Amino acid sequence: MSILDRMNLTGKVALVTGGAGDMGKAIAIQLRNLGATVVLADLKDNVGQVASDLSTDGHKVDWVKIDVSDSKSVDAGVAETVKRHGGLHVLVANAGISYEQSTLEHSDENWRRVMAVNLDGAFFCIRAAGRQMAANGGGSIIAISSICSVTTSRPEIHIGYDVSKAGIGHMCRNVAIEWASKNIRVNAVGPGYTDTVMLEEVGKTRPAVMKQWLEDMPIHRLMAPREIADAVAFLASDAASGITGHELMVDGGYSVS
Repeated sequence: MSILDRMNLTGKVALVTGGAGDMGKAIAIQLRNLGATVVLADLKDNVGQVASDLSTDGHKVDWVKIDVSDSKSVDAGVAETVKRHGGLHVLVANAGISYEQSTLEHSDENWRRVMAVNLDGAFFCIRAAGRQMAANGGGSIIAISSICSVTTSRPEIHIGYDVSKAGIGHMCRNVAIEWASKNIRVNAVGPGYTDTVMLEEVGKTRPAVMKQWLEDMPIHRLMAPREIADAVAFLASDAASGITGHELMVDGGYSVS
């Protein structure tokens, strides 16, 4: 069997949180193109429209409203996904937020909110998906961490984001060991600075920051969302059947330079 055959996700159901954002959409497109039934999860009102826009070429993309910071909402969204589609084989815990604020001035509210969405949210989603997968033969979980999981942000300062993403990486390592016997693989993907609407705005309003980012990356360009999506799709598939507990950096060498 070729690697292309092992990348095929036909018959698999994949839930992608943060599905209405640029990264979520790119991941959904790649999983969809490999044959998965994709369900977008987001709190944003436009998630249904995004799912409709991605339902092309005979592929139907579904959606559910989920607030990842609320464990009951996560449990309900996962249960609804399983009810509609008969199972859950792939989870991509992608939802996340960030606040840029100096540590001395960092508010309690912003700290708690970024932890609630990024770290609690990833845990709630991993736990809910894991319960389904453990009862039904296994699956693959991919959480989106960041280069900030293994290095510090620069020149911007967002300590809450960095700490939450480091927590995601370590959470995946812990759960991968715990669930290996259940045939559930758990990995993380750490994107570098990626060409999204948010970073496009940084380039327009803070060109000096963008200039430093590009200078610090050995390949001197932003990542494309599809490059992150390719790594996620690989880890979701049987082509990565021997990989668990790994944090794959897709950052153009930034984290090791």
